[in-house]
Amino acid sequence: MREKKEGEGQTGMKVELREEAPYSASLKKEWEELLMASPFRNPFLTPAWNENWLRHFGQSLEAKVLVFRDLNQNLVALGTFIASEKEKEGRGFSLLGSSDVWDYRDLIILPGWEEQVYRSLAGYFRESAWEYLELKGISEFSPTARFFPSFMQSCGFSVEQEMEEVAVYLDLPTSWEIFLEGLNSKNRHELRRKMRRLEKETNFGLSKAEDPLALSGKMGIFFDLHRKSRKDKEEFMTPEMKSYFAEIAARFQERGWLSLTFLQIEGKEVATFFSFEFSGTEYVYNSGYDPEFSRFSPGIVLAALCIRQAIEKRMVRFNFLRGREKYKYQLGGKEEKIYRIRVEKS
Repeated sequence: MREKKEGEGQTGMKVELREEAPYSASLKKEWEELLMASPFRNPFLTPAWNENWLRHFGQSLEAKVLVFRDLNQNLVALGTFIASEKEKEGRGFSLLGSSDVWDYRDLIILPGWEEQVYRSLAGYFRESAWEYLELKGISEFSPTARFFPSFMQSCGFSVEQEMEEVAVYLDLPTSWEIFLEGLNSKNRHELRRKMRRLEKETNFGLSKAEDPLALSGKMGIFFDLHRKSRKDKEEFMTPEMKSYFAEIAARFQERGWLSLTFLQIEGKEVATFFSFEFSGTEYVYNSGYDPEFSRFSPGIVLAALCIRQAIEKRMVRFNFLRGREKYKYQLGGKEEKIYRIRVEKS
């Protein structure tokens, strides 16, 4: 680890820009404790996610960790960034990640410290050689989306904020019956019809990849169903992307976060959800199905069954993540705006 720059803003907060990849055990421990103390937390902000992405896609990048500490050296905020220099844009500093595989990005800030952190970041940015600061993948529910743009404008910077995508989510009720009653009559009728057809015409069930020794084989089935689903999914799943998915599956299974679920018909896997269970929310990261079984609507049926399981586990949210696929709305999904925020020196 090599510290590039550190300083103290008007708040007396210490700011360090660190080159550290892979991350040290001590930093990861602090990082995870900070994340779990934050009201806005998700698996994409964990050290494990950052490390896996860097290992597969970020080897040539100038990856850095921006660390904020109070005067007692307690970690109060953290962000992972990359520095870049482009001919038309100049020197910039952007949140680490890429929109093709990284649904949420953000600063992680201890509640109550937002203003002090933003103030320190503004001072740090002003004194730096960077011409712009860019934050992508910012949820509308994050303090960063709500307060950061106006704060940076008040500090004299030029700020541009635009919606880059939407995620679709459900706040889960306490029972499956309440969930069904919350759907509009047409969607409720259609879902019940699809599930009755499956029950009447087939033997079906759910299975999960829970045995670490069998994970590789289960991932092979996932990749096969993913490839069969659509042409664009087949093109997306390159050998490098397969390696990326396989490693995150293994690492998240070790932590108890992986939920790789299959819908089986007559003992054959026909649809799959590659999901994460993290802090009371299930995140559906990717999916696949066998078009030969399309008449049974395996995708929406699997989604409904996973929602029912999440309710039974007393989870509070089911997050379909990015994309406006029709079935998400048929199951009562609500939109969450994802923003890009760009700050430039005037």
